[in-house]
Amino acid sequence: MPSRFPSLVIGALAAIGVVVWMGCGPGDESRYYCDSAGCYTCDAYGCSTVAAPAKNPCTGNASCKSGEVCTSAGCAQVCSDDAGCPKGEVCKNNICSAPTGEAPTKKECTTKADCGDGKACVAGACQACGGNEGACPCTTKNDCAAGQACVAGSCTAESNLCKYTSECSEGKLCADGQCLKACDAAGGCDAGFACEKGVCKPSTPAPQCTTNAQCAADQKCVAGSCAKSCTADGECGAGNYCNQGACAVDTRPDSTNKCGNDSVCATGGATPQKCIGGFCKYTCTSDQYCRTIDGRIGYCAKDGVCRSQQEAQAACFTSAECNGKSCIDNQCK
Repeated sequence: MPSRFPSLVIGALAAIGVVVWMGCGPGDESRYYCDSAGCYTCDAYGCSTVAAPAKNPCTGNASCKSGEVCTSAGCAQVCSDDAGCPKGEVCKNNICSAPTGEAPTKKECTTKADCGDGKACVAGACQACGGNEGACPCTTKNDCAAGQACVAGSCTAESNLCKYTSECSEGKLCADGQCLKACDAAGGCDAGFACEKGVCKPSTPAPQCTTNAQCAADQKCVAGSCAKSCTADGECGAGNYCNQGACAVDTRPDSTNKCGNDSVCATGGATPQKCIGGFCKYTCTSDQYCRTIDGRIGYCAKDGVCRSQQEAQAACFTSAECNGKSCIDNQCK
């Protein structure tokens, strides 16, 4: 005689309001679905949660596999619908994501290394720079191409840098490689500049762009700002020059003092000049010799050049030597 125990148990459960689903047991095909609370697999015995798969960490798309993008959550698979995602995830904004919370944000890059040559990482996106695309942004010289230096956040040719104030035009001081107008507490800076530690520094604009398409037709997106495109200095207006295809504030040394070889420098008389470091200078072996030329350059510096006392006793040439301070007129300030 068959046992009535199972049917009695089921009847008792039904009597107290517990719903019992009858199925065929482990042989049944499981059902999978997702909602706003999570993803689940279900069979005749109930449902279990399916966790989203772990994501590999990344700094940019270059760190991820084909078919993936770098996001704030790690490398994520791209998708067009939920069917294109692994179990435990749904398709949000074309990115496979956990059902709960917002979709992670895309992170094309974090560093220049994520973008490759000829590009820089600006606001999480790879931006073309260098060549004729405008100066590349930088934090150190390593962000720049060979023969360039990082000055005020932009890569520029080393020949565009000053080392001493005597290399700048009248009324300017050499500050961390830039020839900047001198100023005091009363001001004296032009529009777009601010007096800081005795020199007028160009103001840093708020980020405006990440691509050229966000700028006017005759502009390029350079380090987050729209700058006028150019092929020659004359197209940029007074106080500016054409730096790698985009207009920039001209902080270069005085070109009238520059040279490529000794023949450019004045050679007449008893005190000929020589081309030293790209500038025409008087060479020397003693302070006295320098003073017979000009008392203002009465010191024979370590590099064998007649210089002012400030330059001959230079405490710095770049801010890297100043422990968090700026190098202005060869002094840490």
